[in-house]
Amino acid sequence: MAVFTPLSSGDVSRALSLFDLGEPTGFEPIAAGIENTNYFLDTTRGRWVLTVFERLSPDELPYYLELCEHLKNKGCRVACPARSRAGRLFEFLHGKPFSIADRLEGENVVEMSERECASIGTELARMHLAARDFARSQPNLRGLAWWLETAPRVAPFLSGEQQELLTSELAHQQSVHERASELPGSACHCDLFRNNALIAGHGTDQAHVAGIFDFYFAGNVPWLYDLAVTVNDWCIDPGTGLLVEPRMRALLEAYEAVRPITSLERSFWRDMLRAGALRFWISRLYDFYLPREASLLKPHDPTHFERILRDRRTCAL
Repeated sequence: MAVFTPLSSGDVSRALSLFDLGEPTGFEPIAAGIENTNYFLDTTRGRWVLTVFERLSPDELPYYLELCEHLKNKGCRVACPARSRAGRLFEFLHGKPFSIADRLEGENVVEMSERECASIGTELARMHLAARDFARSQPNLRGLAWWLETAPRVAPFLSGEQQELLTSELAHQQSVHERASELPGSACHCDLFRNNALIAGHGTDQAHVAGIFDFYFAGNVPWLYDLAVTVNDWCIDPGTGLLVEPRMRALLEAYEAVRPITSLERSFWRDMLRAGALRFWISRLYDFYLPREASLLKPHDPTHFERILRDRRTCAL
């Protein structure tokens, strides 16, 4: 996990004084995430998550926080930030913006069943449709422009074979980018991995996605790209990165029951799976070789998404 801004009990009390959420009864750092500082926070009025934003500026935050509020108001199962006594979705602590969101029920699950894959397919489609009338818009800040900027910084750490893969895939995605702008889309999560969702009833016939959180890589992208990012994490053998066909079928069929995929989108499916793999390969290379200082920060192994990218270039779909 990452703790860039350690908080004291006094810090937590000062933060809570800006909100109408009760008095603090306990808090502890969350063992997840590498971008922000997160704490579980219990009060006399409920259970919450306090997030100190380490990279996002006050000008950038409204897109992410208002998107969560918008989706919640549309009935989506997402964590929603509370508004402060002043009516704002974030305030400041140690000169950094922070928010306090409701703590979702459920548990983190590593090995997803077909039922749970189907549930995330349904929820993802519902979020895509719900975001169509979201007023704000911004590009994916970890999209093509960031890939092109970051690739030269990580390339010196790679073998010749890896550099060739990186160069060729970037060239392919550049050729795809303009044509993909015709695909339908809206504000999307863009990072909907298993660890950004909580499951209720795991291991039972009632297993389902209870909540989705961590929208801080969200951006306006094609829905198909967001779907590919999710499939690349939920529907795989974790050891190899290979797609597990029954899980993928369950997720896609559930998604299409809510939001049918167009014939144009189908023609881009492999490209989007490759794009999703490339995005996380580059970001994990960056975090691994050029890490920031943080308490207990453990970067993810970048070779996982290198394997996924190599597979998606040629695998049967």
